[in-house]
Order: sequence, then C-alpha cells, then structure tokens
Amino acid sequence: MRERTMKHHARLLLPALLWLATACERGTPQGPPAGADGRPSLPLPPPPLPPADAAAGDPPRVVEPLPSLAPLVAQVRPSVVNIIAAVQVAQPVWGPYGRQGYVPRTVSNSLGSGFIIDAEGHVLTNSHVIGRANVISVQLDDGREVPAKLVGMERRVDLAVLDIDVEGLRPLELGDSAGVRVGDYVVAIGNPFGLSNTVTAGIVSAVGREVTSEVPGYADFIQTDASINTGNSGGPLVDLHGRVIGINTMIQAEGQGIGFAVPINMVKQVLPQLLAHGSVARSWLGLWWRTLDAKTARALGLTVPAGQAARVVVVDVAPDGPAARGGLRPNDVILSFGGQPIERPALFPWVASTAPVGRPVDVEVWRDGRAEHLSVVPMEVPE
Repeated sequence: MRERTMKHHARLLLPALLWLATACERGTPQGPPAGADGRPSLPLPPPPLPPADAAAGDPPRVVEPLPSLAPLVAQVRPSVVNIIAAVQVAQPVWGPYGRQGYVPRTVSNSLGSGFIIDAEGHVLTNSHVIGRANVISVQLDDGREVPAKLVGMERRVDLAVLDIDVEGLRPLELGDSAGVRVGDYVVAIGNPFGLSNTVTAGIVSAVGREVTSEVPGYADFIQTDASINTGNSGGPLVDLHGRVIGINTMIQAEGQGIGFAVPINMVKQVLPQLLAHGSVARSWLGLWWRTLDAKTARALGLTVPAGQAARVVVVDVAPDGPAARGGLRPNDVILSFGGQPIERPALFPWVASTAPVGRPVDVEVWRDGRAEHLSVVPMEVPE
C-alpha cells in the first residue's frame, strides 16, 4: 500500500521537477544560445550609457548648418559687370568702280570684369583689360549690353575708369584695405573665360606682397587663394560685408591658388584725379634711393637707431630739384614722409609719387646720429 502511494506521488512530482529544471535553465543560461546554423551566436551588447549632458537634464545639442555665402553673393553680384574691349579699324570695301567705303573690322578683343562704384554709372576695371581699345561695352548682370566711355586710366596702378549711361544702378561700397588681415575670408566675382558671374571664395593669403608684373608700377598687392583666372581681371575682391577691398589683377601662372589684387586704398587715392581729369598727376622729388639694410649701413658707415633697418637711404639728389631745395643729402635715411613711417621701402615710390604737388611735405630723416625734420615741396613729374 505504502509502495503504491510513493509511486503515485512520484508520478505527480516528476512533471513539477522537469518544469522547474527547464525554468532554471532559461533563467541562468550556461552559454550563448545557438544560431540557426547550430553555431553559437554572440551575446547582445549592453545598452549605451546616456551622455553626461543628457544625464544632467540638459537639452540635446543641435548641430547648426554651415553658413552660406548666397546672401552676400545676391548683394554683390548685381554690381559686377563684364567688360568687352575691342580694337576696331576701318577696312575699305572695294567694288567694280573702286573703293566704295569702309566697314569696321575687329583686330583684337579683350574680356574682363568690372564693378559699379556710383549711381552716375562709373565702373572700375583694370587698365590692361582696356589696353588700346577704341570700342568698349559693358554687359550688366541682367544681360543688357551697353556702350561705355573711357574716363581715365592709370597704368601704374593697373586702373581704368569707365562711364555708362544706365539708370537704377547698384554701386558697391569701397572698403578699407588697411584693415585687411591674413586669414580674412574673401569672395571674388568675375568673368573668367567668359563665364559671367562666376563666384569663388578663399582667404587673404598675404598682404603687402611685392610682385613683378609686365606693367612696371607700385608693389603692394593683396594675395588670395580665391580662384582667379583669365577674365577675372578688374573684378572686385570683397569681404564678408560686401565691401570691396581690392581689384583682382593677376595670378601666378606657375602655381595654383595664387592670385593678387590691388588694394582698394591705392585706388581711392588716385580715383578723384581720374574722375576729374582723366589722368593722375604724379609728384617728383628729384632723388635716387636704395633700400637700407644692415649690410648697406655698414658699407656706408651709417649708424641707424634700433629697429630702423630696412628703410630708405638717399643715394643722390638732382641739382635744384625738390629734394635738394628741401635740404635732403646723400646718406640721409628717410624715416617718415608726410607723417607716414616708411617701414617698407617698396612703398616709398607710391608714397612719394602721390604726395600733393606744390604743397610742403614733412620729411623725417636720420642724419649724423639724430633725427631731423625737413620740408620738401614736390613738383609734377617733368616731361
């Protein structure tokens, strides 16, 4: 009887033990579960920890989109124009009874860029774009092509001023190139290879760059890596406020991303004369000079104050010229001219040639171990 009861209890207890064992296996696995192919699969990775700012209750950070130059371009582009400068000659037309008249024939054509500077229709571009052209036209941003008249030209600054008779123009603001810093972002707009309204961007790579060009002039260029190509000449180089800081002029053909622009402050200095007279009256001092470095100073036996090396030293003066009448002598070291320190000798020709004709200019020189101030009255360059 007792044996029968135990067998009965065993039959009842066995399913419960089997269920408990199965439950234990599910709760405490002995190894990774097998995949469909019978091989063990890797366990799931633990959930990632929340970021520190999220844990502190801060809102999630939002990634801002990159800024766009589109608003700046929309502001500047209507003021940028294409320049078509042609040299035309009269070609005779012959008929059965001899010469019957003439027709114009284009013998050379130049494409460039320019930009509007006032509501009266004055346009700035490079003088090398115009060259000797006798037929000039300007293509506006809206596609209209209008004739242009040459107002004036200054080849030493590679500058030309045109005039167009159009109403409703949008001029560009001329900025201050003296405040340009290496690393500033700039935008160039022009007509490279006839591709009008091409926009490129970059930074100012250098300032005060001295570059030798085909046109001998003044060396004080802004260097930029904004892409400049044939046809960009005369176009504006603008800052991120849309102000013109330079006029794109040339490139280093042997390299890439090496372009140069004439600083706008140089342009502003001669622009009033070009608008009023069509030319620039350059002043003349009547002296010859050279750069003073430490080696030259020792050779000449000059003692200059600390920090005054790499200045301008007078080599000779023209008899009865403005410099001679003002008291300048050979071996004088020019420290400042018209109150402007001559810290870069390459700028001295520009400073001297743009001094007011017929007005006294204060010249500070270093002579015999001390500074002296002289008064020189520049005259116009002799014919």
